[in-house]
Amino acid sequence: MTTPHRLNRLLEPIRAEMKRVEELLQAGVARLEPPLCAMLEHVLAGGKRLRPAFVTLTGKLFSRDTSPFVHLGTAVEMLHTATLIHDDIVDQSALRRGRRTLHTVWPVREAVLAGDHLLAQAAALVAALRRPAVLEVFAETLCAICAGQIRQTSAEEGRRRSREEYLRSIEAKTASLIIGALEMGGLLADASADQIAALRDFGHGFGLAFQIADDVLDLSGDEVALGKPPGSDLRQGVITLPTLCHLERGEDEDVCAVLAGRTDTDAVDAAIAAIRASGAIDAALAEGRLHAREGQRALGGLPDNAFRRILHCLADYVVGRDG
Repeated sequence: MTTPHRLNRLLEPIRAEMKRVEELLQAGVARLEPPLCAMLEHVLAGGKRLRPAFVTLTGKLFSRDTSPFVHLGTAVEMLHTATLIHDDIVDQSALRRGRRTLHTVWPVREAVLAGDHLLAQAAALVAALRRPAVLEVFAETLCAICAGQIRQTSAEEGRRRSREEYLRSIEAKTASLIIGALEMGGLLADASADQIAALRDFGHGFGLAFQIADDVLDLSGDEVALGKPPGSDLRQGVITLPTLCHLERGEDEDVCAVLAGRTDTDAVDAAIAAIRASGAIDAALAEGRLHAREGQRALGGLPDNAFRRILHCLADYVVGRDG
């Protein structure tokens, strides 16, 4: 079963809620004047919508009316999309999900403002819930994402970093929003402190596993599945876990040449081939599975029902996907 079909099957019990998220996203864009409307339609298309799914699943987990969770999930997706717009500008990425990135279609200054507008819309949706604790987590999550991105971009490109530095980076870059989505959902559901801690722990394990799997796919996938050329992190001098695992086996001239700034196609292809042949891909994916299992263990502190089981299956899915 292909990755999109597997995910759709897992999320079938919340299909109605996810459809409503899509409707709210489109309605939010439709109210805007051009060119902002066209810009945001461009970037909101596609994506797995995992973060709003987590919010919705949390509401279902605690048997709550899902309407406020749909609005919160929409806000989380807007926040996520805004961070992607800004990340693509910072990283100078030309493609995402097989489509040209916003700053390559529109002027950079307009793309920045489009991301800012999405952030504002997201904050307004959360504020409308009139739950100050939820809004506080939203703000803390945004701060964590920004701090993580600043930390990554200010680090010296190509500098060898430790596993601890790598994990701190992806915790801020990816896991923080997943943790925040689940925590906000737990607060909205009036979950207990212990249950919210369990949701956070699940989000932490899932988020690390998700980013590690993404980093593996960046080196093991093909351009069609990735929606962009493989090895994009390597080209930018960003050392991810598969590259770390490879370099721990000994210095490699091909990989070191790319990290030192040689980014022509032949050099990058040679570096990717070396990493693939070394066993580093399997080693990194094994570490991702460990984090996924840590997240699954945290689920024991939550109500035992079908929606907890979906969360458990999503952690398996994330380290077994091919795109």
